[in-house]
Amino acid sequence: MEINSNIQSFFRNKVVFITGGTGFLGKVFIEKLLRSTEVQSIYVLARPKSGKDASERFAQIFKEPVFEKLHAARPNSLKYIKTIAGDCTLPNLGISHEDRQELIENVDVVIHSAATVRFNEPLSNATQINVEATIDLLKLAKEMKHLKAFVHVSSAFANCLALHGEERFYTEYLGISSEDLLSIKKILGNEKFDRMEVDLVGKYPNTYCYTKSLAEEAVLRYCGNLPVCIFRPGIILPTSAEPVPGWIDNLYGPMSVLYGAAYGVLRVMYGNPNHKAGLVPVDFCANMMLACAWYTGTAVKQIPSSDPTIYNLVPDQSNTLHWGAYKRFVEEHGVEIPLASMIWYPFLIFAQNKYFYNFLILIYHTLPGFFIDFMLLLMGKKPRMTKAYKKIHKQCNLLRYFLQNNFTFDTTNTQNLWKIMTVDDRRIYNFDMVALDWSKYFYNSLFGLRRFLAKEDPSTIPQAKKLLRKFQILHCAVHLVAFVGIAWLLWSLLKFIFLS
Repeated sequence: MEINSNIQSFFRNKVVFITGGTGFLGKVFIEKLLRSTEVQSIYVLARPKSGKDASERFAQIFKEPVFEKLHAARPNSLKYIKTIAGDCTLPNLGISHEDRQELIENVDVVIHSAATVRFNEPLSNATQINVEATIDLLKLAKEMKHLKAFVHVSSAFANCLALHGEERFYTEYLGISSEDLLSIKKILGNEKFDRMEVDLVGKYPNTYCYTKSLAEEAVLRYCGNLPVCIFRPGIILPTSAEPVPGWIDNLYGPMSVLYGAAYGVLRVMYGNPNHKAGLVPVDFCANMMLACAWYTGTAVKQIPSSDPTIYNLVPDQSNTLHWGAYKRFVEEHGVEIPLASMIWYPFLIFAQNKYFYNFLILIYHTLPGFFIDFMLLLMGKKPRMTKAYKKIHKQCNLLRYFLQNNFTFDTTNTQNLWKIMTVDDRRIYNFDMVALDWSKYFYNSLFGLRRFLAKEDPSTIPQAKKLLRKFQILHCAVHLVAFVGIAWLLWSLLKFIFLS
């Protein structure tokens, strides 16, 4: 890419330190930063895993498909990466004294995207990773001699008790400061602290939202005069365009719904199809993080009395997405590019009434699960569907709060940032939610799901379509038999009552 835009000029010869670089968003951010700028180097915080140290682990990550375009453009791009051994579950991020001094001497930009995104994470773990690690990083940033910008990645749903999310802090919902919470955790210890989860979390639907909201309070409390901003993306989904359309490496949130429906195992969801879905492509998030860092580092003058600027990235009011449309796109494109590994005809029903939902769960999940397990037992195989559905329902319950409530957001700061950017920067670092074609986006998402998660080659699509037609016939036949059976039972019951 040509190096002449404002954002590219800002990152030229800069040193960037990123936490969460081994995660979904972090990978896309690093790829775009290396491919579109002449950044001097990138420090990546990484912990040893599966017998590999931090450097070996990231070298393995660099072989993933998301980096293929980067390798073609800059074959030696790994040389710009230096891993910093650390762990957000440890005090001071688990960084050694030598590495800490190196960061203090060299870093220009900090991107803090590390977090636990599990909704049911024990409160002690979520607090350590999402809150305490944020405070430790802010303290480290205050020692950095050349810091130009600090971007804290939060979530548009961190303050989900407010159904209309403005670009401001929501400390009034917490009832406690991050400082006091950490004091309680230290005094009680993790086990007793976890037993206080219900009392502390209160009305928040999970420990993730609660601790991410507390992390924002920590940024406000500890940032001082640092050049800090907060980036709040909606629910992050596969790439829209870069570096490859539809790239995904996880099954969090709505992607688990998408995969479960395409696989033919998830058929019922509890929620209102008329409510808005706050979904955003991951490459839009990475692009906006780069823009936030540029603007914070060049135009925003932080002073102790000024709160950090907050940016919400969600679907624009002129191009909204509703859960009903999400369902429609899944069904329409699921027929065009079905999974070859599906076990039944893919369809999805939204139920707004909990009693109706439980009835549909019985009909479409529980009874089929028992039937399949019974057949597996007859064949001498281990039953698995009943257990699988228990896990599915548990995951669906974690999403229920976000499906049954209608969230809206203010995006004034985000819109202003987009307007300030040059034409070149808008083209290279696109996060324009107004122009996003949702139908095309979900087609690419399904295609990416086939390729990157299901590991199915495009050549299997014709075979999958044949399987889909067979399942469609069986699906209709089963429904026909069921309806005829219900009609016969009703007729027999009425005949017994009125004609006997």
